[in-house]
Amino acid sequence: MRITEKISTTQLAIVISSALFGQYSLTYPKIIAGAAGTAAPLMTVAGTCCAAFSLFVFTRLSQRFSDQTIFDYSQGVIGKFPSLLANILVFACFFMSSALLFRQFGEVLSTVVFRKTPIEMSILMIVVLIAFSCRRNAVKFSYVLLFYWPFVILPFLFVIMMATKSVRPLNLLPLLGNETPKWPQALLSPASLYLGAFIVTVLLPVTEKPRQALKAAMLGIAVTGCLYLLLVVSTIGIYGVQETLQLLYPTLEMARSIAIGGDVIERMDALFIIMWVINVYTTMYTMYYITSLSLSHLFKLQDHRLVTTLLMPLLFGVSLLPQDQFQLYSISRITDESGYLFLTGYGLFLWITSLIRRKGGRSHA
Repeated sequence: MRITEKISTTQLAIVISSALFGQYSLTYPKIIAGAAGTAAPLMTVAGTCCAAFSLFVFTRLSQRFSDQTIFDYSQGVIGKFPSLLANILVFACFFMSSALLFRQFGEVLSTVVFRKTPIEMSILMIVVLIAFSCRRNAVKFSYVLLFYWPFVILPFLFVIMMATKSVRPLNLLPLLGNETPKWPQALLSPASLYLGAFIVTVLLPVTEKPRQALKAAMLGIAVTGCLYLLLVVSTIGIYGVQETLQLLYPTLEMARSIAIGGDVIERMDALFIIMWVINVYTTMYTMYYITSLSLSHLFKLQDHRLVTTLLMPLLFGVSLLPQDQFQLYSISRITDESGYLFLTGYGLFLWITSLIRRKGGRSHA
């Protein structure tokens, strides 16, 4: 049945921005500081440019098949069996990323908020919530992200602005770092933050003007990239590289240090962690939605709602496999970075193949 509801290109930009920001907002400054030192802001910009290229590829590819998702048109571009294998890998990528993201959510809640609550309960709660949220079509999925966008962006922007008065410019020097950055990790760490950019290959069929989707996509990732850059500059600018590496959640510590009105209002971390839960919800929602869509296409189901329920015990079980936080973040880094490389390579391969074979090319106004 043809979808009659559509989203505008402005809404598409907001949805992309909402979907991309949040996954590692508490720990990213520590990750990039370890890989690049004081060159962290520069490498954040470079990694965001890499992610923008991936999003450019996804958008251009989808514009050639603006009435289909990538799971539909990939078969016509590269054949039945290659597309089946590729879609299995897409599912595996987002399945693992979703499971590990649920575990990270549980770790934060167990460490910061619910210290006496078993981590299994925190993970189970969010898995059930996300699973039932995903029982929607692409348009209603977009509306959910649109609704939460102010709660995703504005609290972090507020915290960053309040923290800038404590920034020491010397902590950010030299701009190129004291040592040569670990280039693969320094580039892939920020680039893999934008794994959810793949959502554009699902949303373009429900976009009113696919020809303008590229501008919307670039605007969405630019907003998110600026937030990550400000986050890194403010955190490292306040604590310096070495102290940032010693903090478990540097962004949360930065929120704790904020005082407003001559210390009348302080300890903003309680409010901040509430907004962070909403922030991470949109990212997990996006990852789970792509996971369920990819699996439903593998099973050739018309409706993905059944799949969202079937995935719950699987994701819950896999999320409990890492033995500790060190192992969790090590596996997450490998999964996200390899997933980013695969998805970018797959999208580029489909795009080039479609140009050579002259497949698609129709983009509705």
